[in-house]
Amino acid sequence: MDADTYPDKNVTEFITQNFISLRVLSDAIPLSTDFNVQGAPTFILLDTSGKEHYRAVGFIPAEEMIPLLLFGIGKTYFDLSQLDQAIQELDVIISEHPKSYTAPEATYLRGVYGYKSTHDRRHLKQAFDKLRNGYPQTELAVRASPLAKSFIRLLVSYLWRR
Repeated sequence: MDADTYPDKNVTEFITQNFISLRVLSDAIPLSTDFNVQGAPTFILLDTSGKEHYRAVGFIPAEEMIPLLLFGIGKTYFDLSQLDQAIQELDVIISEHPKSYTAPEATYLRGVYGYKSTHDRRHLKQAFDKLRNGYPQTELAVRASPLAKSFIRLLVSYLWRR
């Protein structure tokens, strides 16, 4: 990460503008124990009260870091019941980073969050269509039924598990 990801100017600027970052060695006690850090690198996004909202483990290439962090921000907003902000973060991933590893899940959650925000099933249908057409080989698209109705049931069941 030190050779590729962190020196990237866009990554550095994004982190500096959006986070208070702290780098801790994986064997630094008590933080590594308190946050259950099992491997390095581990990225943990916390809110201002110190509650964890998103975690990623392993090497993240520079081109994937910003979409991954946007995804974490979106998940944090969702957890804090700030659905409009969560949707905005997912929309940035979908529009500006459509080829990223996080784009299919961002698309999926965009449908879920849109539905949860408005109770309009069109958000679920749009997510289904985008997954089927834009990410047909991904796990989310494969798990989604070829019929939009079945996909809507899948998304609604996802909502109830959260």
